[in-house]
Amino acid sequence: MAATKRAKVNLEFTLVRAELNGVPEKRLLKSRNIGQVDLIWPRTAIAKKSGAREMVFRKGVCDFTGEPWLKRIMFREEVEGHFGIAVAITEPVSIQKVRRFLRLTAKYALKMGANFMEKAMVGYADIASAPIDALTAMIGEKDVPKVIAQGVLDIEELPAEGEERVVTVPLERPLTGKTIGALTICMRA
Repeated sequence: MAATKRAKVNLEFTLVRAELNGVPEKRLLKSRNIGQVDLIWPRTAIAKKSGAREMVFRKGVCDFTGEPWLKRIMFREEVEGHFGIAVAITEPVSIQKVRRFLRLTAKYALKMGANFMEKAMVGYADIASAPIDALTAMIGEKDVPKVIAQGVLDIEELPAEGEERVVTVPLERPLTGKTIGALTICMRA
């Protein structure tokens, strides 16, 4: 039986809104958290694409719609058929931790950019992994921020060319399975 070839679709993933309910962090007037979004198996040869950024919550809500596109975009990626989105949000972190995260991200991006130029186009996907390398470097620290909300969502239905589809990833408290919020993402073809 011959396999059918699935069409690849270029999608843009932008953040819309994150909300945390029923957690102590919601009582804070303002908190800075680090949010990570992963695309799981966007296409056959790519197991995962990751991005991370600072998220500023006000009374448990982080609204990205007022931000410029450059801050809201998480990915512009080619996907093929069924894939998944995984999300993790850390506990509130100090501005020093956010600055450290941003410095490490810049460090790894510059290092990979230099390698990229040396290899002349081989391995360009490594530049996108800089946020994850920064988080990895922070994991060795004793006071690494712990994940307070996480979730996954299967994506099977893709938007048609020129259209968008808004999806909401339910977020759960680790180990309890209790739904405590959601992250809304816009996928535009």
